[in-house]
Amino acid sequence: MKRAMAECFRVLKPGRWLSLCYHDTSEGTWAVIQDIMAEVGFLVDRTDTALSIDTGQKSYNQMNADKATKRDLVLNFRKPGFAATHFVARFVDGRTFVDAATPIIRDYLTGHPGATKDRIYDQLVSRMVQAGRMEAHDFNSLLRSVAEQVQEPVKENLFDNKEPDLFGSHISSRWYLKESADELDTAEQEKEDAAAARLQKHIAAHIRKHPEEEGVHYSDLFEQFLPVTDKPRRLLADWLPEYFFKTTDGTWRPPANEQERKQKTTLRQTGTLRRIKRFANALIDGVPVRDKDRPSSDVDLLDWLRQCRRAGLYEQGRAIYEKGGLNLDNLTDEQQIEAEDDYRICARRGSDEAAKPKKRQRKMKQADDEDE
Repeated sequence: MKRAMAECFRVLKPGRWLSLCYHDTSEGTWAVIQDIMAEVGFLVDRTDTALSIDTGQKSYNQMNADKATKRDLVLNFRKPGFAATHFVARFVDGRTFVDAATPIIRDYLTGHPGATKDRIYDQLVSRMVQAGRMEAHDFNSLLRSVAEQVQEPVKENLFDNKEPDLFGSHISSRWYLKESADELDTAEQEKEDAAAARLQKHIAAHIRKHPEEEGVHYSDLFEQFLPVTDKPRRLLADWLPEYFFKTTDGTWRPPANEQERKQKTTLRQTGTLRRIKRFANALIDGVPVRDKDRPSSDVDLLDWLRQCRRAGLYEQGRAIYEKGGLNLDNLTDEQQIEAEDDYRICARRGSDEAAKPKKRQRKMKQADDEDE
């Protein structure tokens, strides 16, 4: 395979791409592929999601077995346009494979509760190979260390379900974060606090210069976040709503008073917003919601809807109202009006954001210098 990839590298023009479509759960195979591509000279493309080729027809084992391999992963590699020395990163930051892999599984299940084992494995392999950190490992043990398995029987019938018991059923397994796995450790919390303080200082300076504006655009906050050397593990978009409020213009502002500051502090300490996102994302993905992730009452569900509206999680707020099982009859007249108002805001602003053109990125300084 190394000779084949070396020949591909030779015939490709500089800057051109190679897509590798492959899958295997054998111990160490992905690490070998990762090393081969790096040694040959390819640079791997970085993406946040796993790319895959899913076939319309599958074998019986692919459909029914609880295995990690059900489709081909697609990894894109580029031949650099200049001479460069290539190497494979081997945890120069002192972290072990488990240290680097565990957050990937945790973050994926936060956004995709109830995911199947094969989807989680695809995400892990794609991210670790892109980082040059793939190693032979026990995936099942790693997954069980941060997640718990929920099994549900699924009926299978090859003849339009005319005879439900003809072929019986198989067990479908879905995975959810353990309660303890969703908690942030002290070190991560301090990183997020420090980054949030930097962003809040920038927002305050921006509003002083532009008092007519209510907040700062996400892209500007992201530019301020980039120079942070000791970045939190979670993505900026994941923890930003736990510190700031989204305005009607789609910008972000800090808490305006002590009450709002206490509200955000409580959300962070209790992990309520993470639980809300888990619940709503399960509704959006159409997967079963665990009982422990559900709110205890319709009043709590109303509060979750309000938190989504305040945090700018409009898609999640809409899903909670439409699919979360909210019974308005159990609310007072005032609470019913609040729920309908929050829902209308989430539905309207969510649609507005989807229709908005993306903010144009600023030109790179290097490009400006070349134009001059």
